[in-house]
Amino acid sequence: MKRLLTVVWSSLCFFLFAFPALAQAVRTVPVSQARGDRQIVTVDLYPGHGTTLNFRSTGETIRRAWLDDLSKVTLSFDDASCSVSETENECAAQVIHLRRINPLEFPNLPTTETTLLTVLTDGGLYLFRLAFPESGNPSYYSLDIQPDSLSAGVQPQSVAAQVEGISGAQLIEQGLGVAQSRNLIAEADPLWERLQNLIAAVRQGVHVEVAAAQAGVSQALIVRLVELGQSVSPSVTL
Repeated sequence: MKRLLTVVWSSLCFFLFAFPALAQAVRTVPVSQARGDRQIVTVDLYPGHGTTLNFRSTGETIRRAWLDDLSKVTLSFDDASCSVSETENECAAQVIHLRRINPLEFPNLPTTETTLLTVLTDGGLYLFRLAFPESGNPSYYSLDIQPDSLSAGVQPQSVAAQVEGISGAQLIEQGLGVAQSRNLIAEADPLWERLQNLIAAVRQGVHVEVAAAQAGVSQALIVRLVELGQSVSPSVTL
């Protein structure tokens, strides 16, 4: 038995030290950082390796994605309709896979060392700077976008329990106004109308979780709007 334990321990040590990159396969990025509130997140794409952007933890749905430079990277989604959809309502993805390719030549398109990836979800706008190192190996293979609830102290359950009635609707509406002032959303966006339906339902006494389901709005987005609303109404607390 002692010899068996020694063999198992030796094998485990070999595995851990021979493949250290496995422990860093996932990089966690807070929602606020991914939205560029402080600085834009840089994603390194190495030759021969792909990287995944995972939005499942946010509960948000990807509607559109834009690349400023199409010559070095391809996008694919966990919803196949996203790559061919003409309108954002047809896309309902939560994962984007980025893959670096050999550079292509496009007329009148300047060559850049980095490019910007913009992702529009039903919860907001996300920005990522894509960089293309010529050597080395990636330290992660997936970026997991996660809500800021742990650092902000606001949990979806507390929002559902306390955002209700006219005061709750006003708080969400104030957060929406802040988001609009930061150019995160515009009245022309389809999400704007859904949020107006949500606010109207909450104002009429519909429970926020029921109103969110009826309007097609994620709980993560409600949390974010509440946070923004509290930034202009600090007297309202959850």
